[in-house]
This record gives sequence, C-alpha cells and structure tokens, in this order.
Amino acid sequence: MAITYEIIGCSNPKGAEGVDYACNSRTKTGDYTTEQLIEDLNEATSVTKGDVLGILKAYLTEISRMVRNGNTVEMEGLGTFRAALRSKCFAQSVIPTDSFDPASYIKGATVRFRPAPELKAYVRARATFRRVPSELLA
Repeated sequence: MAITYEIIGCSNPKGAEGVDYACNSRTKTGDYTTEQLIEDLNEATSVTKGDVLGILKAYLTEISRMVRNGNTVEMEGLGTFRAALRSKCFAQSVIPTDSFDPASYIKGATVRFRPAPELKAYVRARATFRRVPSELLA
C-alpha cells in the first residue's frame, strides 16, 4: 500500500510576488481501527482475539497511568510517550508574590509521542507514494 498525496496550493515562501506555489500534501486513505488491529495480530500470531484485546487495553491503561504520573514511557522500536502542559504565559514579576499560584496558569495536559529512530527508518525505507486527483492537477 502506498502513501497517497495530492497537490495543493500553499503560501508564498519568502514573499516572492506574483508567483503561485504548490506543494504535495498527504491524503488520508482510511482509518485503521482497534478491531482491525486485533484481527491482524490474531492472524499473525497464535494469540486469541480476546487475549489481544486484553493486552491492548492493559497496554493503554499502563501507558496512561505512567504518563499521568509524570513518567516518560519509552517503547523500544516504537517511540516515546510523555505528558506535556498547555499553559498561559505570566509575567516573571508575579512569581515572588505570596498570592502567586502557578497551577492557575495551566490550561490542561496532553500526550506527546516521538517515534523511535527504528520506526522512522522502517517507514522511510519502505514508503511508496501514489498521487490522487486534486484541483490543481486533475
């Protein structure tokens, strides 16, 4: 299967006047669901679908718990999961005051994923590409 892309218009780099630019943009070809993953792992191994589902749920629960507890979770060959904060900026002059509450500036948390070099190399070495029709190049 190939990575599909289309040609789209893009912003003008470095302000060159009177020139329209285009670039390649990856297009989504579908969704790979948990059910499909379970089916594929079941067919590729001797593990039952129920066991695969149980392992995936436990995997998600443990990664979530570790990340929520401030740990970085490194999965060899896959990548690293870690928590990140979304926070409002504040003036440094308010830090030494008694009423300063740094937590009040936190808007929320999210999870960041950094793929392992092995995963990136695997994808790069095996990637093929297929252009799909686009408005710029029908």
